Amino acid sequence: MREQKGFGPEDPLFPKSKVAPGDDLEFRAIGLDKAHWANANPVRKFRRPPSSDNPYRRQERGKPVAADSDGAAAESSDTAPEKAGKPDKNRTAKGSGKQPGAKGHWRCQPIVVSREVAHAPMVCAACGAALGPDLKRRCVSAHDSLELVRGDMALQVTATRHSYFAVRCPCGDDNVERPRVGLSSLIEGRKRNLRMSERCLVGPMLATFIAALSLRCRLSRRKIQEFLRDWLDLELGVATIERCIHEFGLASEPVVERLIEDVRAADIVHLDETPWYQRGVLLWMWVAATAATIVYRIGSRRKEELTALIGDALPQLVGH
Repeated sequence: MREQKGFGPEDPLFPKSKVAPGDDLEFRAIGLDKAHWANANPVRKFRRPPSSDNPYRRQERGKPVAADSDGAAAESSDTAPEKAGKPDKNRTAKGSGKQPGAKGHWRCQPIVVSREVAHAPMVCAACGAALGPDLKRRCVSAHDSLELVRGDMALQVTATRHSYFAVRCPCGDDNVERPRVGLSSLIEGRKRNLRMSERCLVGPMLATFIAALSLRCRLSRRKIQEFLRDWLDLELGVATIERCIHEFGLASEPVVERLIEDVRAADIVHLDETPWYQRGVLLWMWVAATAATIVYRIGSRRKEELTALIGDALPQLVGH
């Protein structure tokens, strides 16, 4: 600062930004001014990490700072004075993802089926008689499923066509075989709730592999899409990859329940929490760690949340 800007020992260590109107008549920083700030808020903002911000005052970020006792307002070099506190007209209220009425995209990679699996009812639901292969069948639905097959020192993606048939029993009842459904994830505000079903494009082994790339290797959805295309010659959309990761989490719920039981049975549990925002609502991400188990839970700071994590019988707790 002394050699390039000519600052002396009496000049401020963190100088004030020199602001002037530009060619577009908007205020912008043009250099440094040998003057002190009106208060220390800009210096605190510069030297303090975002993690130290008060989580209960998150909505106040970006708002203009009120004037101090001397009537001088806090100055900032990154916000034009005439635009401070005004909403951005270019921002829209559209949500993320595909918008209603937007044109969709179909698969550009053809699916080459390597084998077919037939699903037909075996027992009549009305009379309980066995439905043998000699009875006439008709196909009511079919879908293709991609699965990851592990061979001798190799990985390969194969496609299987699952066909579902209807069989008429001699008693006159029609028995229709349909894809089975499993657990459901119901979340308020979601456009479509997640429901596990046999009728899906990605099989369980391939979905687990995609979830491992996301959770274990910390790859983004786009990076996973690029990895599958480059190494497995497989084209999957980002939405399909997102669904696979959510299905993996839903299928892992029984494992989480066993992990919670291990935490409750431990003698010493380390607890910590950090602010966690969901849809603009302040929640808290709790972590309970023992010698062999770590469990995360997102919720409030109420006693019920802590009880759901470690139970009623509190072990010896160590907070951070």
